[in-house]
Amino acid sequence: MGASSKYRYFTFLVYPESAPEDWRKVLKRTHLQFAISPLHQPDDEVSKPHYHVIYHAGNPVTLDCARSYIPEGVPANGYIEPARAPRNLQRYLIHLDDPEKEQFHGGVKCIDVLNGFPLDLTRDFSAAERREQRRKVHDLIRELDVCEYADLLDILAEFDLDLYDYACNHTILFNTYITSRRNKKEENAQS
Repeated sequence: MGASSKYRYFTFLVYPESAPEDWRKVLKRTHLQFAISPLHQPDDEVSKPHYHVIYHAGNPVTLDCARSYIPEGVPANGYIEPARAPRNLQRYLIHLDDPEKEQFHGGVKCIDVLNGFPLDLTRDFSAAERREQRRKVHDLIRELDVCEYADLLDILAEFDLDLYDYACNHTILFNTYITSRRNKKEENAQS
């Protein structure tokens, strides 16, 4: 990375044992955008409990510039680096793609978003994965006898964010399918 390289997202760790008690409030008062993970409890004996923090600069800035915006004492370890894959890093805040790591029961609600951080937990899927998502949503509609698109989205929002995003991006497909099932059910009831 050259000295003049610019990025929009940066990341750092905060260790509770060495951070000021009000470090979140300090970050919030900057009016800059941050996303903070729930407390990560390492499964090895070397690492310490820590929070992952992502800073969104808005416009691309250099590492030195980003470092200057972080209030003194936060991050507690004084280290900040560019986030070269910000969507993947945001997903890592709650280990979305790491089932072998600690899973956070509250899901996306566990991420503390400060000052309007543009949280994006979507990821790119292969054609095979998209086909599998389509099948899973289709099966769920049939299994739960979903008769309204709104109900489908409510279920998926609680159940699986990736399937929720998929259904949101394929409204016509799933709304038409659900409407067709509802109409068929009404026709059968009238017969």
